[in-house]
Amino acid sequence: MGNILNQVAENPFWFRECFLMPMPIGRKAMNLRELVEAIRVLDESVLFYHLIQSRLAPSPPAVEYPNDLAHWAANALQDSTLAEKLSSFDPFEYETMGEVRQAAVDVLEEYLWDLPTIPWARSGFEIHFCQASTVVIRSEISAQTLEELCVALGKVGLDSLYYHFFEARWRLGVRKADDFSFWIENNFDLPDLVRAIRDLDIYFYSLKEIRETLVSLINQHMGEVCDQPE
Repeated sequence: MGNILNQVAENPFWFRECFLMPMPIGRKAMNLRELVEAIRVLDESVLFYHLIQSRLAPSPPAVEYPNDLAHWAANALQDSTLAEKLSSFDPFEYETMGEVRQAAVDVLEEYLWDLPTIPWARSGFEIHFCQASTVVIRSEISAQTLEELCVALGKVGLDSLYYHFFEARWRLGVRKADDFSFWIENNFDLPDLVRAIRDLDIYFYSLKEIRETLVSLINQHMGEVCDQPE
């Protein structure tokens, strides 16, 4: 165990910091039908923002509502049933944003089918569609061993956790992969740890919970390498 903990990776893991630059696109939805029609035609980057990038927004969705659509359904439409359906929708179960789009439309269309009337948002609570660029900067924090990685996880910001998990799942093109498991897989012989990290349903965790869980998994597989981050 000690040898693997101190084994030096061929390539160090460099943590990235990131922040969003959101921009309204000048379109909004006032009711559920308008939301469906917008999702059908808007650029995939808009859907990506409201389902995934909004985790980095100044006021991110509450944990029970992991995306903007669910949050809007709960607060603007005051429809807890729809909010629950949209909260259980996981975009990481699909290969492309095109598939995510169709799945989201299917959820909403099926829900609309049984409604006697179309739900409208309360005045002032329309959903305003946005898209955003993610600005990524290499931080000064890196790790060459698993112990260093674990310690570094307690130092980096939550934006770094977002980038290395959420953005990576689309960027790497490997199903359920992320930068941490990808680095471990390519530098250490720890298939069980790699599998455990990739099995995380990250979409339903807060960023803080993701960090705590990742540290716990490393400690579980490697011994008590480091303390939980505060």
